Amino acid sequence: MSVDNPTANVTLRAWPAPAKEALGKEDIIPQIIQLTTERGHLRGITEKTLLEDIEAGKDVPEDVMEDVETADKKEEPSLKARIEELQRAKVEMFQKLEFASFHAGNAMNLVNLCLSRDPARNLETAYTPMFKLTNVPRGSFGIDKGKTLDESERLEDVEIREGLKERRRLAMKGSRMEALDWATDSLLKAAVELETQGKKEAKYWEEILSISEKGWPLHRTRKEARNAPYAVRYGLPEASNHFKARGLAPLRMNKDGGIILDPNLRLKPKTLRVRISDNGQITGTSHLPSQGDLDDLAIEQSIQLSRDSLFEEELFHEMSLESRQLLGYGTEYRSSVIHIAVQGLRSPVEGRKILIDCIDRDGQLQLREELSQDWLAQNIAEALRLLLAHEHRMRLHRRSQIPPPMSQNKRQQSSPPLLRTLLAMFSHMDAVDSLHAYMCATAKTLMSAGLDVTLETSREASWVKLTEVIKEAHKKDLPATDQLLLAFTRPFDGLASISLPSSSGTQTERITIATRTYIGQPVFGSEHKLTLSPTLVEVLALEADQQRQFKFASTAEAISYLDWILALDIAHVYLPKEHPGNSVIRSEEPHITFQSSGSSKMTIKEDDLSIELKSAVLKATAYTNTHLNTGATVESFTWHGSGGQPSLKDKVKSWIG
Repeated sequence: MSVDNPTANVTLRAWPAPAKEALGKEDIIPQIIQLTTERGHLRGITEKTLLEDIEAGKDVPEDVMEDVETADKKEEPSLKARIEELQRAKVEMFQKLEFASFHAGNAMNLVNLCLSRDPARNLETAYTPMFKLTNVPRGSFGIDKGKTLDESERLEDVEIREGLKERRRLAMKGSRMEALDWATDSLLKAAVELETQGKKEAKYWEEILSISEKGWPLHRTRKEARNAPYAVRYGLPEASNHFKARGLAPLRMNKDGGIILDPNLRLKPKTLRVRISDNGQITGTSHLPSQGDLDDLAIEQSIQLSRDSLFEEELFHEMSLESRQLLGYGTEYRSSVIHIAVQGLRSPVEGRKILIDCIDRDGQLQLREELSQDWLAQNIAEALRLLLAHEHRMRLHRRSQIPPPMSQNKRQQSSPPLLRTLLAMFSHMDAVDSLHAYMCATAKTLMSAGLDVTLETSREASWVKLTEVIKEAHKKDLPATDQLLLAFTRPFDGLASISLPSSSGTQTERITIATRTYIGQPVFGSEHKLTLSPTLVEVLALEADQQRQFKFASTAEAISYLDWILALDIAHVYLPKEHPGNSVIRSEEPHITFQSSGSSKMTIKEDDLSIELKSAVLKATAYTNTHLNTGATVESFTWHGSGGQPSLKDKVKSWIG
């Protein structure tokens, strides 16, 4: 610090104070601001100058000093009195502020109302909140200059004012006439529009009524759809979920009042096409008549075509899903075409296939030439449609019954048996027809050999008494059509029986072959069950606990066993009856030995006879160690079923006597 100027470098510090009276930073800053306001800048303030000012009473008003002196003389007011005085001052201050704010807001609202006559101004946000609740309309107040006291009453001014009044009157009259003309035009335009709308509505509701009278169910659409208050349900109610959702189309109104076809209804209708392929060559095709352009058809016909198209698409979709489960039965799905390998159908062709696809209904016109197997393709297509329609009705029937008990396991809805029924029908007809044809040829051969046999056959046991089955059915709520189609979805049971050549009179014994066909457990195709007669059970020496029935997985195995058992009956039962006393059975095969006296009395002659039945051909062969009656060692004869042949009985007698 310099000796010449001791105040050149001064540092202001707070005087040490007790801990209770020490001032914090927040208390010091207001005091510094007050000191700066009263004394100016802090540069000229020192301790010495402050003491001198205090002693001299500088810058202190006289009234303040007087008040201080009198205050010193008077007693200081209490703290409670000071607080009450401050609260009164606060209340008065808020009252004055509210009063001033109220009048200021009223003045602002009045000015805004006056300015609201101008439509270009948007003053909705300038009003006070309380004034907005009054809902005073715009332009309710205005400002007019009015007539001043010093306005002159000269004749020229009077004429000008009268002219202005006349012009205003004429303008008002013209405005009213123009408004009346506009109102008249608006009324006429509204009347014309009302008439037009009335005609449109009448036409629209007329077509809606026509659709409803045809039996199509209508549904009310949501309120937002103004041009389409109704929608038509053209899909089948028992279709699968995907196709059920597609079966609803809104009925929109066009500019003339007619119904606009929904895009779903304007699609090209589809149809199921069934083709018969023999060794790669198409020999039959199903077809439906063409309907022409949709624009030229009535709305009811368009809806009908859309329903049929949706039904055909669902039919093909269900079959395409089902074909994946039938790969082991010669069914394939390639290039959107279902290939089914079939046998039988009374066709000599071995490589026959059925091709099923879904095409545009008008796309089949290029195949209009008549083919030899068109009837078969058309029957298959109609059968598939009937099966799907039957499945829809059965779904409705099942839903109307008492539901099964609830469980945690979700019930799986199996696909309808369309291709399975078709394959089962083909397989059953092939197995039954081939078996029955062979048995018929065998019976003819046996009768040509003088053996009295009878044959009884039926393709399907339930078809024989179908009328009685429907009458005695327990499900009375099912129509006869559904009961008839229900028989096609169950296992097919064919029956054939042939009488034994050895049986005669009233005690006729028969061999029965039952053919069961089902594409599913437990058969998985065709199965033949052959039942033996009691006589053959004795011939085969079967024990009591052994079965009298034999199952065969193929027709060839059943035919082979039938040939053997018929030949065994002829050799072991029929011939011993015709030649009693001198016949001996020494083999389990269809062989028989005849004994007779030889050339000398002490010798016995033995002749062997073998019976063979194969491919509907009966062959008898006789052989001996010496000579037969004909002088030969071996003699044989074959019966093919033609007439004029000797009987087996006479032929054997001519050989062995």
